[in-house]
Amino acid sequence: MDFGYTGKILRIDLTTQSWEVDTIDEVVRRKFLGGRGLGLWLLFHSSLADVDPFGEENPLIFMTGPYTGTGVFSAFYNVTTKSPLTGLAASSHAGGIWGPKLKRAGYDALFITGKALRPTYLAILDGGCQILDASELWGKGVRDTQCILQDRHPKVSVAAIGPAGEKLIRFASIMNDVHRAAGRGGVGAVMGSKNLKAVVVGGNQKIKYFDRNGFMEMSRTGAKKSLENGTPFAKYGTSIAFSVMNEAGALPTYNYRSGHFDRADEIDADALKSRYFIRDHGCFNCPLKCANIHAVKEEGVFSVEETEGPEYETMMAFGPNCGNANLAGIIKANDMCNDLGMDTISAGNTIALIFDLQETGLVERSLTKGLDLSWGKAEAFPVLLQMMADRKGLGDILAEGSVRAAKSLGKECERYVIHSKNQDFPGYEVRRAYGTGLSFATSSRGACHLRACMYVNEIFQGTLDPYGFSEEKIQTLVEKENMLALVDAIVMCKFGQRNGEFNLDVLPQMLRQLTGIEFTGNDMAQIGERIYNLERIYNISAGVGPDVLPDRLFEENLEDNLDRGDRIDRNEFENALLVYYREREWDSSGKPANKKLDELGLA
Repeated sequence: MDFGYTGKILRIDLTTQSWEVDTIDEVVRRKFLGGRGLGLWLLFHSSLADVDPFGEENPLIFMTGPYTGTGVFSAFYNVTTKSPLTGLAASSHAGGIWGPKLKRAGYDALFITGKALRPTYLAILDGGCQILDASELWGKGVRDTQCILQDRHPKVSVAAIGPAGEKLIRFASIMNDVHRAAGRGGVGAVMGSKNLKAVVVGGNQKIKYFDRNGFMEMSRTGAKKSLENGTPFAKYGTSIAFSVMNEAGALPTYNYRSGHFDRADEIDADALKSRYFIRDHGCFNCPLKCANIHAVKEEGVFSVEETEGPEYETMMAFGPNCGNANLAGIIKANDMCNDLGMDTISAGNTIALIFDLQETGLVERSLTKGLDLSWGKAEAFPVLLQMMADRKGLGDILAEGSVRAAKSLGKECERYVIHSKNQDFPGYEVRRAYGTGLSFATSSRGACHLRACMYVNEIFQGTLDPYGFSEEKIQTLVEKENMLALVDAIVMCKFGQRNGEFNLDVLPQMLRQLTGIEFTGNDMAQIGERIYNLERIYNISAGVGPDVLPDRLFEENLEDNLDRGDRIDRNEFENALLVYYREREWDSSGKPANKKLDELGLA
């Protein structure tokens, strides 16, 4: 009996226009659970690590987890593929209602290979599958695509790409329910490379519970705790982090030159709520409802009817990191990115890079065709975003992502890119949060704020000194990387997991009540560790480079004149990395030891 699971994976070959239903071995499922874990296992065992991300053999894997569509904070699903941005195993996730709808359509996962001859979409409804023509949808934005497909297929959820995915922008997103993004790593570009415009899911198949009453009681307890612990998130969403980061001097500003923005109060959570708020909105079965709806009226080029967000990361990338205090411009950029289908962090940071390069004289104004790219020029956002999506002029260069763009613009430009393993930094100035910086370097998908969330300990909670690399901090990093890999395998919202106190004391019992499978806390911690090690093996096989931070962070002080904004000591960082490897039982190059692989069942 597949409690918590449907027990089915739908394998689709777009080249042959065929599909079949498959299953996953129970032993494998127990070792990797679902989501990020099982998606990674499928990627690892189905294609070579040197596969071309845009090749037909690179699988695009949509995964739910046992928790998807069940209790509170269960909206999420995962997308796994080889990233065209980083060359790593991309693992991106999103909320909304699409994940639960896929499960109710009868499947735990979709495994998609090949390439359709013409634009195509999938309609996966109540256990069936149709491969349908999408020629009239090609070129349309995400919003219009969803409207057309929901008119055609009532009571469904739609995951779609916009023009960015069609044009293979390397940081293109897959968008579901219009505003929910599987955003990082360019998973939308992989979908576009397969000529796949959208995946429509819906159905009425019920999820089975081993002990429904016991499970729901624990879910309700977690919901109550989340409302007690997460009140600011319930009111403001992630934008509440904006002022916290600015006060800590950890808000990236002027392309990571500074950690403090003098005009932050013009674009913070209170400004957003008081000027543009329409109503609360949340994912499937979420008591916090952190995804607020906003509108911008009567502000010319920045007008937006109604849109979800922006989230904190978007506010950072299009706000202070571009030297911008125009809140309407940030909302407009967020809405355009969602409709075009591109990651707001990489899009905003790539624009911040070009602002910086023009400011320093490294980019000729002739290349910008007269467009003013001075700090704070929000009017450039709509123009540049559309140029990226159309791959025209400067936009064609920027569409390759910040690292490749800088290389094409000249070697001296590369220094100004703040990234790890080709993925732009999220919204944390790590010269004031050293553990967060180390986590960006060790992250298995390039710089990522969701692989370890070390800023929670260093800045939000203050349980760890943000400076230095203590052994306690490195142990905490390893524990959190493993824990959040587990959460991504279950699949559960990380905000809900943290605020609801779904920890290793709670999750084993909760998973038993859902699936009937007996787990201990150690079993579940090992699942997370197993996932992180398999990601490491895949990435080494793919030839991805070492765990490093940009030279600027070791060589330049922050320019805001606040306390403790000095550059990171390179020797201290490299020593911390060796301690991290020892803590993981990897060798001095960061390769997992055979003994560790044996222990994890990965030999």
